[in-house]
Amino acid sequence: MNYKRLVPILLILGALAMGTTLAAHIHKFNMTSSKDNDMQSTSTLIRLGEPQGSDLNGTGTSVDQQFGAIFYQREWPTENPGTVEYEQGEHSFTVPNVMSTMGFADKDVPGGIYNWDISFGVSAEQADAHQFARDRMMAFLASLRAAGWKRFIQTHRPRLTGKQAWFYAASDGVNGMYSLDSTYTPTMDEWMKAKGNFPKWDFYADGVYLEISFMESNMGGFVGKGTYLLDATIKNEYAFYGLGYFPGDAEKIKNWKALIPAELKKYHAMRLKTEADLKAHGFTIDTTYQDPPINALAASGGTAR
Repeated sequence: MNYKRLVPILLILGALAMGTTLAAHIHKFNMTSSKDNDMQSTSTLIRLGEPQGSDLNGTGTSVDQQFGAIFYQREWPTENPGTVEYEQGEHSFTVPNVMSTMGFADKDVPGGIYNWDISFGVSAEQADAHQFARDRMMAFLASLRAAGWKRFIQTHRPRLTGKQAWFYAASDGVNGMYSLDSTYTPTMDEWMKAKGNFPKWDFYADGVYLEISFMESNMGGFVGKGTYLLDATIKNEYAFYGLGYFPGDAEKIKNWKALIPAELKKYHAMRLKTEADLKAHGFTIDTTYQDPPINALAASGGTAR
């Protein structure tokens, strides 16, 4: 989690430690509860691409430029969090209880905003029962699947499903850095053990990659409850492959489309080796899973492998 993403979370935790209560009506969200119908919240529309396509004019909005990088940010007070609508045709979805959202662009990169981060709460409450938080999370993931988002597994990671995927994510050396199967609802024992490891679920849809993760704390000393803070990261192919696979190397990032096939081939070989080891220990490999096509390569006549 980078610095700019961490700041709003630290502010939220500080407010919660002082007893600040989150309160807002949740508008157009698939995980609404009866507690979320007291106040009405205006939605903020965000899109990847040119910033003119997003609502960047509301209260709490700012634009910051540093060394060519451009940050489009909007923040909401903890007592009245916002609602963000991410728009991508049939894959659009809505997020309530939003503390902040930030879009990333660069003056030297065409196409506008290539990454959005959304920091939000699992509910409008200061703290929630752990089972309630788990169920809200699973309902949110189900809503993403209903909008056409498909599970993404990192190219070097094994293709596991269900309980085996959950077990693998918690194993030594992985420590939560693995895309879980969103169709699997963990037991409460599994949930309580995993919540300290930043579990995550990765998805893709039409050349866009989405990661959902959460952190939990109990700075308020609640009994049987915790404060769940979630993060949604949305990236286009440039951000996911270019910046993701060649961080800090400007020349490679610029030429990522030419370099990524060989890079993915190397990682795919790592996957096959891991899968062979796991299969020898009784794991079942989901051979029906296929890596998503890379639209930018198809457009340029390249291949992912």
